Amino acid sequence: MSVSTLASPVSGPVVAPLKLVYGFTFINSLGTGVVTNGIFFLTKQGYGFTETQNYLLGVALGLTYIAGALGAGPALGWLAGRFPSITSRAVLFALMVLMAALCSIPQAALWVLEPSPHGGVAGWPVWLTVVAYSPLSGVLWPMVESYVSGGRSGESLRRAVGRWNIVWSSSLVVAYCGLAPVIENHAAIAVMGLGGLHLLAAALLIGFTPEPAEHAEGEHEPHPPVYRKLLVTFRLLLPMSYIVASALGPYLPAVMERLSVPRNWQTVLTTAWLLPRALTFLVLGRWQAWHGRWSMAVVGCLLLLSGFTLCVLAGWLFGGSVAVGILLGGLAMFGVGMATIYSGALYYAMEVGKAEVGAGGAHEALIGAGYTVGPLCGVLASGAVDLKLLEPSGFEPMVLTCVGVVALLLAGVVVRRVFVHAGS
Repeated sequence: MSVSTLASPVSGPVVAPLKLVYGFTFINSLGTGVVTNGIFFLTKQGYGFTETQNYLLGVALGLTYIAGALGAGPALGWLAGRFPSITSRAVLFALMVLMAALCSIPQAALWVLEPSPHGGVAGWPVWLTVVAYSPLSGVLWPMVESYVSGGRSGESLRRAVGRWNIVWSSSLVVAYCGLAPVIENHAAIAVMGLGGLHLLAAALLIGFTPEPAEHAEGEHEPHPPVYRKLLVTFRLLLPMSYIVASALGPYLPAVMERLSVPRNWQTVLTTAWLLPRALTFLVLGRWQAWHGRWSMAVVGCLLLLSGFTLCVLAGWLFGGSVAVGILLGGLAMFGVGMATIYSGALYYAMEVGKAEVGAGGAHEALIGAGYTVGPLCGVLASGAVDLKLLEPSGFEPMVLTCVGVVALLLAGVVVRRVFVHAGS
């Protein structure tokens, strides 16, 4: 259902001011980037979590995000029935306040709780933060996406979605490069600071329309029929891309250690795929000829898998500056592939889904699925090591192999769809 059912319809498509939506997006994306990465530094350094526990926490983050994303539409429908006066803007404000409060839990626990005899403090504050914050994030982004796409179609929608992709992706570059040192050494403080960012974002809601506008069909005709087929194809690629990303993230620090990259450069090099992703969003937002083309699905898939393969080979087969160069090249290809897949999945979801929260929810749920399967591969591998079924040296190869197999299977399904439908 459309989020606009939360309030009485208005006359004409009153669209939300994009500058405010972009600002709201930038601040929240900066914040969620901190909690997504900072929480694992916190669990490792402050709570003594094992690799298995951290991967389980990652699975919990993914599953609860899926629940929030898929439940956004039904939850808003329930609110509309019980409290007709509540608007989408009010729901977003409530989300900001709740998410801000949740971000204070880990640091508050470190201040209040006594250390355990084994060192550190009880791990429940972290679990509480993750399992409560993640589903709220899953509700947040489909609603934001409905404000971006509401009342727009065709050229207007392409520009809005393209710029929105640039905004959220560039904020992650800032988060990684500017906040990474704080996250690593003061993770709980950084996560608590995220609460302040959410409250800052809440102030921007004053300028939002109470509801996102209804979807507007193009001036001459609705979207071409092929868009539905392309939507299915990109929805297969989207979780695949995040499965690979969730496996690549933990692998990069280890490979950089093997390549003797200085510690003060490791975080910067780890983000080498984020800038190409943002630049690709910029290009795809301006170059419109890719809409409706099957070749974009193939190109995105090939770049993603090729980049991942180069990153893996750089650590296993090469050494020195050559290996670092190959790693950076692989990360750049990976970033371009991620942007291509994400752009296609979101654009077709918004065009076919008519700006509904359910359309954005399905898009975000697929991202959550990718973030769940990746850590599941880690749980299997770390569990095998804990049970002495696998040597510790085999942990990394097993994770990468599992991820590679899943990615290749999904890629095979996509290639088959392209061959079957491209000529029809």
